[in-house]
Amino acid sequence: MLRATAFLIFAALTSATGRGGDTPVLELHDKEGVRVLDAKVLAEIHSLALRLLETSNFNSERDRDLLKATPKSTHAAYRKAVAGRYLVVSFDTPRRIKTIGGEVDVLEVVIGLDRPDYADSLFSIDSEGRVVAHQKYSGTDGIELLRRVKAALSDA
Repeated sequence: MLRATAFLIFAALTSATGRGGDTPVLELHDKEGVRVLDAKVLAEIHSLALRLLETSNFNSERDRDLLKATPKSTHAAYRKAVAGRYLVVSFDTPRRIKTIGGEVDVLEVVIGLDRPDYADSLFSIDSEGRVVAHQKYSGTDGIELLRRVKAALSDA
């Protein structure tokens, strides 16, 4: 009994400290407010959301000239995304995430879900609070993410 209790405490401490005690929070926002999703799909949707970010080829900070991105245009696109249905993955502390276009500093990932066929916009918020727009990411992953979110909502 004591050995089992010690193991459970060790496992809890190891998982908390192994990830810096930084358990990601996943929220789905829409016109009805923040929607609660079933726990069994949260891990899958979280994984798909991060995978979508990892497939990004360009972002508005690193590729500003190529994308003709300005802070004003990036913020306008972000406001449009969060005016509808969107998914947020938040971390307590920033993470470095490797994308196809290079590493990005991420405190939050925001994914617009207003199109009926795929995730239509992708942003990250860095440790300084800057909104970074991401472009040319996996269409297949965007379709799958939206499909899983819709399925989770219909199951709820």
